[in-house]
Amino acid sequence: MHGKLFDKERLGYCYQCGKCSSGCDINRLDPSFQPHRFLHLISMGAGARLLKDEGIWKCTTCFACSERCPQGIRVTEILWLARAMAVASGFVPDLVANQRDALLRTGRLIPVDNRKRERAGLPQIQEEPSLAARIFEMVRKH
Repeated sequence: MHGKLFDKERLGYCYQCGKCSSGCDINRLDPSFQPHRFLHLISMGAGARLLKDEGIWKCTTCFACSERCPQGIRVTEILWLARAMAVASGFVPDLVANQRDALLRTGRLIPVDNRKRERAGLPQIQEEPSLAARIFEMVRKH
């Protein structure tokens, strides 16, 4: 794969103890999410398969996996890089693409629910997509 984060020698230090997975909050909610399995895929040369695995997008980047790793493997950074590589290869799950589009359009990941706000006695929030779009455009230019 790419750079020092995917250095096969460094990943060879992973002996699949599972501490990264057992300390993961996402793993508690979804036992199929196992960061040590992602490391195994990379070390076995199946990194391309990892890029198409929607599981890499479940990571909340809390760094618990990296902090728990007795071998000092930077698991969170590896997942970030895998995401970046997935995007570069054209694979972005629909949920992630929808959140990206909403963020660029409105500046929020979750749309405002004015009906819920009204029931709670709160004023409505007017979406200002042009402001969010302008901010992101300015950031891209710098």
